[in-house]
Amino acid sequence: MTNASEKIVFHVSTRLEKGSGQVYKLRRTGKTPGNIYGLGEKSVAILADYQGVKKLYQSHGDTGLIYLQVDDEKKQVPALIDEVSTEIIGDKILHVSFKRVSLSVKIEAEIPVVLIGETKIDDAVVSLVKDYVLIEALPADLLEHFEVDISVLTEVGQSITLADLTFDKSKISLVLNEDEDPSDVMLVNVQAVKEEVEEVVEEAVTEEAASDESKPDSEGEKPADAGDKPTE
Repeated sequence: MTNASEKIVFHVSTRLEKGSGQVYKLRRTGKTPGNIYGLGEKSVAILADYQGVKKLYQSHGDTGLIYLQVDDEKKQVPALIDEVSTEIIGDKILHVSFKRVSLSVKIEAEIPVVLIGETKIDDAVVSLVKDYVLIEALPADLLEHFEVDISVLTEVGQSITLADLTFDKSKISLVLNEDEDPSDVMLVNVQAVKEEVEEVVEEAVTEEAASDESKPDSEGEKPADAGDKPTE
Protein backbone atom coordinates (compact mmCIF):
# COMPACT_ATOMS: atom_id res chain seq x y z
CA MET A 1 0.00 0.00 0.00
CA THR A 2 1.59 3.25 -1.09
CA ASN A 3 0.71 6.86 -1.72
CA ALA A 4 2.61 9.89 -2.83
CA SER A 5 3.69 12.19 0.02
CA GLU A 6 5.70 14.54 -2.21
CA LYS A 7 3.90 17.29 -4.08
CA ILE A 8 4.32 16.70 -7.81
CA VAL A 9 4.17 19.78 -10.04
CA PHE A 10 3.91 19.14 -13.78
CA HIS A 11 4.42 21.96 -16.26
CA VAL A 12 2.23 22.25 -19.35
CA SER A 13 1.51 25.04 -21.82
CA THR A 14 -1.66 26.30 -23.44
CA ARG A 15 -2.13 24.80 -26.90
CA LEU A 16 -3.28 27.04 -29.70
CA GLU A 17 -2.63 24.59 -32.52
CA LYS A 18 -5.63 22.43 -33.37
CA GLY A 19 -6.54 20.00 -36.12
CA SER A 20 -5.01 16.64 -36.96
CA GLY A 21 -2.34 18.13 -39.21
CA GLN A 22 -1.07 20.57 -36.61
CA VAL A 23 -1.20 17.98 -33.84
CA TYR A 24 0.80 15.55 -35.97
CA LYS A 25 3.54 18.16 -36.40
CA LEU A 26 3.61 18.77 -32.65
CA ARG A 27 4.08 15.08 -31.92
CA ARG A 28 7.04 14.98 -34.29
CA THR A 29 8.73 17.67 -32.18
CA GLY A 30 8.41 15.58 -29.00
CA LYS A 31 5.23 17.18 -27.69
CA THR A 32 2.02 15.50 -26.51
CA PRO A 33 -1.34 17.24 -26.90
CA GLY A 34 -3.90 17.02 -24.13
CA ASN A 35 -6.60 18.82 -22.21
CA ILE A 36 -7.68 19.74 -18.69
CA TYR A 37 -11.37 19.48 -17.78
CA GLY A 38 -13.75 18.96 -14.88
CA LEU A 39 -15.36 20.75 -11.92
CA GLY A 40 -17.73 22.56 -14.25
CA GLU A 41 -14.96 24.66 -15.77
CA LYS A 42 -14.15 25.07 -19.43
CA SER A 43 -11.86 22.48 -21.01
CA VAL A 44 -8.38 23.83 -21.75
CA ALA A 45 -6.24 22.49 -24.60
CA ILE A 46 -2.65 21.95 -23.49
CA LEU A 47 0.71 20.75 -24.69
CA ALA A 48 3.29 18.81 -22.67
CA ASP A 49 6.70 17.23 -23.12
CA TYR A 50 6.24 13.66 -24.36
CA GLN A 51 8.92 12.08 -22.15
CA GLY A 52 7.58 13.99 -19.17
CA VAL A 53 4.04 12.68 -19.75
CA LYS A 54 5.35 9.14 -20.17
CA LYS A 55 7.35 9.22 -16.91
CA LEU A 56 4.48 10.88 -15.06
CA TYR A 57 2.01 8.19 -16.12
CA GLN A 58 4.44 5.40 -15.27
CA SER A 59 5.02 6.79 -11.77
CA HIS A 60 1.54 8.07 -10.89
CA GLY A 61 -0.91 6.14 -13.03
CA ASP A 62 -4.56 7.12 -12.72
CA THR A 63 -4.59 7.76 -8.96
CA GLY A 64 -1.57 9.96 -8.24
CA LEU A 65 -2.41 13.57 -7.40
CA ILE A 66 -0.67 16.04 -9.71
CA TYR A 67 -0.48 19.83 -9.58
CA LEU A 68 -0.56 21.24 -13.10
CA GLN A 69 1.36 24.44 -13.73
CA VAL A 70 -0.18 25.99 -16.85
CA ASP A 71 2.18 28.46 -18.53
CA ASP A 72 3.24 31.07 -15.96
CA GLU A 73 -0.01 31.12 -13.99
CA LYS A 74 0.46 31.34 -10.25
CA LYS A 75 -2.46 29.06 -9.50
CA GLN A 76 -1.67 25.35 -9.79
CA VAL A 77 -4.43 22.96 -10.79
CA PRO A 78 -4.89 19.75 -8.69
CA ALA A 79 -5.68 16.96 -11.14
CA LEU A 80 -5.54 13.25 -11.90
CA ILE A 81 -4.62 11.60 -15.18
CA ASP A 82 -8.01 10.55 -16.45
CA GLU A 83 -7.28 9.07 -19.86
CA VAL A 84 -4.23 8.25 -21.95
CA SER A 85 -4.68 7.48 -25.65
CA THR A 86 -2.00 5.34 -27.28
CA GLU A 87 -1.26 3.96 -30.71
CA ILE A 88 -3.21 0.87 -31.76
CA ILE A 89 0.10 -0.94 -32.19
CA GLY A 90 2.68 0.01 -29.59
CA ASP A 91 2.52 2.12 -26.44
CA LYS A 92 3.34 5.59 -27.75
CA ILE A 93 1.17 8.16 -26.01
CA LEU A 94 -0.86 10.27 -28.45
CA HIS A 95 -3.06 12.30 -26.09
CA VAL A 96 -3.52 12.80 -22.35
CA SER A 97 -6.53 14.10 -20.44
CA PHE A 98 -6.26 15.54 -16.94
CA LYS A 99 -9.31 15.79 -14.69
CA ARG A 100 -9.53 18.65 -12.20
CA VAL A 101 -10.28 17.58 -8.61
CA SER A 102 -11.23 19.39 -5.43
CA LEU A 103 -8.86 18.68 -2.54
CA SER A 104 -11.79 18.83 -0.12
CA VAL A 105 -14.17 16.43 -1.91
CA LYS A 106 -13.84 12.66 -1.75
CA ILE A 107 -13.83 10.74 -5.03
CA GLU A 108 -13.99 7.10 -6.06
CA ALA A 109 -11.01 5.45 -7.70
CA GLU A 110 -9.97 1.98 -8.83
CA ILE A 111 -6.73 1.03 -7.07
CA PRO A 112 -4.62 -1.72 -8.70
CA VAL A 113 -3.71 -4.86 -6.74
CA VAL A 114 -0.02 -5.78 -6.88
CA LEU A 115 1.21 -9.17 -5.68
CA ILE A 116 4.45 -9.31 -3.71
CA GLY A 117 6.36 -12.15 -2.04
CA GLU A 118 6.71 -15.73 -3.17
CA THR A 119 5.00 -18.99 -2.35
CA LYS A 120 5.53 -22.55 -3.50
CA ILE A 121 2.70 -24.97 -2.98
CA ASP A 122 2.93 -28.38 -4.64
CA ASP A 123 0.39 -29.06 -7.39
CA ALA A 124 -1.27 -25.68 -6.91
CA VAL A 125 -1.47 -22.26 -8.54
CA VAL A 126 -1.96 -18.83 -6.94
CA SER A 127 -4.54 -16.82 -8.89
CA LEU A 128 -5.30 -13.10 -8.84
CA VAL A 129 -9.09 -13.02 -8.75
CA LYS A 130 -9.61 -9.25 -8.61
CA ASP A 131 -6.98 -6.93 -10.05
CA TYR A 132 -8.31 -3.67 -8.59
CA VAL A 133 -10.17 -2.40 -5.53
CA LEU A 134 -12.72 0.42 -5.62
CA ILE A 135 -12.20 2.94 -2.82
CA GLU A 136 -13.38 6.39 -1.79
CA ALA A 137 -11.00 9.03 -0.46
CA LEU A 138 -9.80 12.59 -0.83
CA PRO A 139 -7.56 13.02 -3.90
CA ALA A 140 -4.49 13.50 -1.71
CA ASP A 141 -5.18 10.22 0.11
CA LEU A 142 -5.57 7.99 -2.94
CA LEU A 143 -3.22 5.02 -3.07
CA GLU A 144 -0.95 4.15 -5.96
CA HIS A 145 -1.71 0.47 -5.41
CA PHE A 146 -2.50 -2.18 -2.80
CA GLU A 147 0.32 -4.61 -2.09
CA VAL A 148 -0.82 -8.16 -1.33
CA ASP A 149 1.78 -10.50 0.14
CA ILE A 150 1.19 -14.03 -1.17
CA SER A 151 3.94 -15.56 0.99
CA VAL A 152 1.30 -16.08 3.71
CA LEU A 153 -0.43 -18.66 1.51
CA THR A 154 0.77 -22.17 2.34
CA GLU A 155 -1.87 -24.62 1.16
CA VAL A 156 -4.64 -25.26 -1.34
CA GLY A 157 -7.94 -23.60 -0.47
CA GLN A 158 -6.49 -20.56 1.25
CA SER A 159 -7.36 -17.08 0.03
CA ILE A 160 -6.85 -13.36 0.64
CA THR A 161 -9.93 -11.13 0.74
CA LEU A 162 -10.74 -7.43 0.98
CA ALA A 163 -10.92 -7.85 4.74
CA ASP A 164 -7.22 -8.71 4.78
CA LEU A 165 -6.12 -5.38 3.28
CA THR A 166 -4.40 -2.89 5.54
CA PHE A 167 -5.01 0.83 5.03
CA ASP A 168 -5.92 3.95 6.97
CA LYS A 169 -9.65 3.47 7.50
CA SER A 170 -9.99 7.03 8.79
CA LYS A 171 -9.08 8.33 5.35
CA ILE A 172 -10.03 5.55 2.98
CA SER A 173 -13.18 3.46 2.69
CA LEU A 174 -13.99 0.49 0.48
CA VAL A 175 -16.83 0.91 -1.99
CA LEU A 176 -19.06 -2.16 -1.67
CA ASN A 177 -22.47 -3.29 -2.78
CA GLU A 178 -25.28 -2.95 -0.24
CA ASP A 179 -25.10 -6.52 1.09
CA GLU A 180 -21.43 -7.15 0.33
CA ASP A 181 -19.05 -8.24 3.10
CA PRO A 182 -15.29 -7.54 2.66
CA SER A 183 -14.48 -11.04 3.93
CA ASP A 184 -16.53 -12.52 1.08
CA VAL A 185 -14.75 -10.61 -1.71
CA MET A 186 -11.78 -12.70 -2.78
CA LEU A 187 -8.65 -11.06 -4.15
CA VAL A 188 -6.28 -14.03 -4.36
CA ASN A 189 -6.80 -17.77 -3.94
CA VAL A 190 -4.88 -21.03 -4.15
CA GLN A 191 -6.31 -23.71 -6.41
CA ALA A 192 -5.19 -27.28 -7.05
CA VAL A 193 -3.79 -27.96 -10.48
CA LYS A 194 -6.15 -30.30 -12.34
CA GLU A 195 -4.68 -32.96 -14.59
CA GLU A 196 -5.92 -32.70 -18.12
CA VAL A 197 -7.41 -35.96 -19.33
CA GLU A 198 -7.81 -36.30 -23.04
CA GLU A 199 -10.90 -38.18 -24.06
CA VAL A 200 -10.53 -40.10 -27.28
CA VAL A 201 -13.82 -40.54 -29.07
CA GLU A 202 -13.78 -43.27 -31.71
CA GLU A 203 -16.15 -42.91 -34.61
CA ALA A 204 -17.68 -46.23 -35.54
CA VAL A 205 -17.91 -45.56 -39.22
CA THR A 206 -16.48 -48.55 -41.08
CA GLU A 207 -16.81 -49.91 -44.55
CA GLU A 208 -18.95 -52.71 -43.18
CA ALA A 209 -21.39 -50.25 -41.55
CA ALA A 210 -21.53 -48.24 -44.70
CA SER A 211 -22.20 -51.32 -46.79
CA ASP A 212 -25.02 -52.44 -44.45
CA GLU A 213 -27.29 -49.93 -46.06
CA SER A 214 -26.91 -51.60 -49.43
CA LYS A 215 -27.51 -55.17 -48.18
CA PRO A 216 -30.91 -56.88 -48.85
CA ASP A 217 -33.35 -57.15 -45.97
CA SER A 218 -33.29 -60.99 -45.90
CA GLU A 219 -30.11 -63.00 -46.00
CA GLY A 220 -29.87 -65.40 -48.90
CA GLU A 221 -32.51 -63.60 -50.91
CA LYS A 222 -31.32 -63.34 -54.43
CA PRO A 223 -31.80 -60.00 -56.09
CA ALA A 224 -34.09 -60.16 -59.10
CA ASP A 225 -32.35 -60.22 -62.46
CA ALA A 226 -33.24 -57.65 -64.98
CA GLY A 227 -35.04 -60.30 -67.03
CA ASP A 228 -37.18 -61.72 -64.18
CA LYS A 229 -40.85 -60.92 -64.37
CA PRO A 230 -42.46 -59.31 -61.37
CA THR A 231 -44.93 -61.46 -59.45
CA GLU A 232 -48.46 -60.42 -60.13
